[in-house]
Amino acid sequence: MINSRLKKLTPQFKNILKISSKIAKKSGYNIYLVGGVVRDLLLNRPVFDLDIVVEGDAILFVKRLAGCLGQSFRKHHSFGTATLYHDNHKIDFATARQEKYQHHGALPKVQPSCLEKDLARRDFSINAMAISLNKESYGQLIDFYGGRRDLKNGLIRILYPESFLDDSLRILRALRFEQRFSFRIEAKTFLLMEKAIKSGALKFVHSHRLRNELILFLNEPKPYKYIKRLYSLENLNFIDESIKLNKKDFRFFIRAESALKFYKKKFKENNEIKSWLVYLAGILLHLSDEKYLEVVNRFGFRKDQRDTISSIKKNLGKIRKLDYKKKNSEIYKILKNYSPEALVFFYAYFPKKNLRKNIRLFLEVLSQQKLKVKGKDLKKIGIQSSSFMGEILKELFYRKLDKGLEAKGEELREAKEVIQNKQSLKR
Repeated sequence: MINSRLKKLTPQFKNILKISSKIAKKSGYNIYLVGGVVRDLLLNRPVFDLDIVVEGDAILFVKRLAGCLGQSFRKHHSFGTATLYHDNHKIDFATARQEKYQHHGALPKVQPSCLEKDLARRDFSINAMAISLNKESYGQLIDFYGGRRDLKNGLIRILYPESFLDDSLRILRALRFEQRFSFRIEAKTFLLMEKAIKSGALKFVHSHRLRNELILFLNEPKPYKYIKRLYSLENLNFIDESIKLNKKDFRFFIRAESALKFYKKKFKENNEIKSWLVYLAGILLHLSDEKYLEVVNRFGFRKDQRDTISSIKKNLGKIRKLDYKKKNSEIYKILKNYSPEALVFFYAYFPKKNLRKNIRLFLEVLSQQKLKVKGKDLKKIGIQSSSFMGEILKELFYRKLDKGLEAKGEELREAKEVIQNKQSLKR
């Protein structure tokens, strides 16, 4: 059964596993597929990246593999890990290790170990399975901790009682997997998770690690469900205790999902929109300016991300003006400087039809418009000053939006009128 799942991997992945198996035998190492990839194979879900554990020196192993494939790789000596990039795929290799936590919330100290102890340090049983890639046992499932049974029963279960205290990010991961797979958190696991939440365990996690996990959380399909579930348990205190969400906020999260679907479908060439940033802006919207700055600085969000959220918080009143009848040029002037995330946020946040119609008009039509008349065309009719030329082209563009100019000839005639008007004003 497992072998048939391995056969469904991409040809590139299958080739890498085949070569890896040969190198492992020559090197005297044992290697295994581990973690989420095993879980997803058993669930018949698509696999995009691979995680491989090496009982041996993972960095030396990847050096030999990269040589065979003619690829470069990145190594991290302090963790005994290496990453190989091949045909747009990422394959992570790690030396089998065990972890010891000096205190709750601290990063663990690691040392080389065997597969069984490596799997014992994982977050949940469904992520603590492995598939042998060794020649003698290729494709054999290794399940020391009942992961396959829990997968079949749809359960999220930790491997030891201190798990949520040692790494409290597992609280967010448990909820993420619960919602993603429509699983249940096993009863004892849930009690231990609630206890960790009540003790404020998430506050002991480094804020940058929390940020990364929060982004994953908000990038999941239908984040509304995730946010609602987390808020019911923790109130988002790990972000800031003053965050209070209401029914209006949750209705926004639902509309944001539809708005993002519309945007991604309509503008397929722009796949860089950060969906998570739209939801995060909704979460942080009601924070005071002082609290907001403290949160984004503590979490270490990039300047462009902070600027997007700030532009949303500061300009809701300005965007409300779009509910009134506006000329196309006025709509353009109001919306032209916002990021895609901010525009989608505004579209989702305001349910008023006319306002949303104007935002949609900007996205679908106005933002796509370009002048056919260029500076060289203005030179031909006697305009030499670059600053004056810029003024003319700007005014001409706004007239194009308002009058629906299409042909270049129409634009030229309009340009001459703009020039006459501006020159008469200067006399």
